[in-house]
Amino acid sequence: MPVPSRILVPVDLSEEALGLVQYALQFAHAFRAPIDLIHVWEPPQYVAPDLLVASPGWDSQSIEKVAVDAAHKRLRALADQVRDAPSPLQHRVVVGEAASSILRTAEEGKHDLIVIGTHGRRGLPRLLMGSVAQKVVARAHCPVLTVHLYEHSK
Repeated sequence: MPVPSRILVPVDLSEEALGLVQYALQFAHAFRAPIDLIHVWEPPQYVAPDLLVASPGWDSQSIEKVAVDAAHKRLRALADQVRDAPSPLQHRVVVGEAASSILRTAEEGKHDLIVIGTHGRRGLPRLLMGSVAQKVVARAHCPVLTVHLYEHSK
């Protein structure tokens, strides 16, 4: 199996995401591979993404624009926490269904390793929310490394 030359790291912007990025950076450094950090914003199923958000003294904007702008800001802050990383790091926000957007990004970007976090949900929460990591593992064109995310306070 060839050595990874481009690594995709999808993050959910949870508190544990920094640990996932730092873990992925160890692989990137060992393989001298750049990392593409992405966050996928999935439009809510029961709210139109073009629904306008407004408040007094503020220009109305679509809920999608507000959410994507907030995600960009949080993702940039996450990337800034590891800006002295030994491997090149790029980041962006993608809009769409999480698993298929990650898979499409990996194929289009010619990534040959995906490092993705899993929260380890079981039972009803997993049934209701599904597992993005499981879908990515099942359908990816390249190897996928899953990393169990956990809160450091536990």
